[in-house]
Amino acid sequence: MSFPLGEVASLGAAACWAVGLTLYRKDVKGIGARPVNLYKGLQGTVLFLVSLAVFGAAPVAAEAQLYLAASGVVGIALGDSLLFASLARLGPHRAALFGLLGPLLTAAGGWILLDEGLRPVQIGGVGLAMAGVTLVVWARPATSVAVTARGVGYGVGFAVCQAAGALLAKRGLYGADALPGTTIRLAAATAALGVFAFVRGELGADLRRLFRRGPLMRLVPAVFCGTFLGLWLMQVGIKYAQTAVANALHSTTPLFTLPIALFLLRERLGVLGVVGSLVGVAGVALLLLG
Repeated sequence: MSFPLGEVASLGAAACWAVGLTLYRKDVKGIGARPVNLYKGLQGTVLFLVSLAVFGAAPVAAEAQLYLAASGVVGIALGDSLLFASLARLGPHRAALFGLLGPLLTAAGGWILLDEGLRPVQIGGVGLAMAGVTLVVWARPATSVAVTARGVGYGVGFAVCQAAGALLAKRGLYGADALPGTTIRLAAATAALGVFAFVRGELGADLRRLFRRGPLMRLVPAVFCGTFLGLWLMQVGIKYAQTAVANALHSTTPLFTLPIALFLLRERLGVLGVVGSLVGVAGVALLLLG
């Protein structure tokens, strides 16, 4: 059996994003989702451009660039803004739950648009992974914040954008390597965020909010882990694994936020959370071995 590069990369992306969500949370609540999303895009794009200069890459076809740019605008600019808005209202553990909807939407879209069917063992793995994550979130740590309708709405919107972004990225990555593909996605997303803020007359205020409150150094670890490493690994997963499988593994972020909540945030977890973690790990194992 060949090494499951795409699946392992997707799982690594979930772990990186779990760390990133936790690190982003304080500044998202204090500064706002839009400024943080803009800043992570700017810093992340610089990191990817430096990586391209160091490692080099083959040219990307024009059609692939269009798909990747559209994927960045939908999946990152809009999707991550909605995720951060949900994060500020629900906390990192619950906000990650809405990634569960993404694989289901992606599986349907991949079957209809990309002719990607899933084998029975993969369907079972996706189902177990999603069931496990659901149980983990239902465990509801004692110190978790209250659920709000607006936070839930933002989370659902994020899931829809995540699925659409993954399908567009898959189409674009047919004609591009993961590194330049990720760079195009993030650069397009950052440009869209900047233009949107400028048109609304909020760009200057967003930048002043970032600099005045001094979050730049605090955000560096979050951007490096959650955006740079997480997004790069995610594109490797989308390129080398089936889109629905990659998205399902990337959506196991709550399984990684769980130990962070337990050991770093000192939140308590009941039996349901432990059972959910075991079920989720079993689903991941099926996807890796299937």
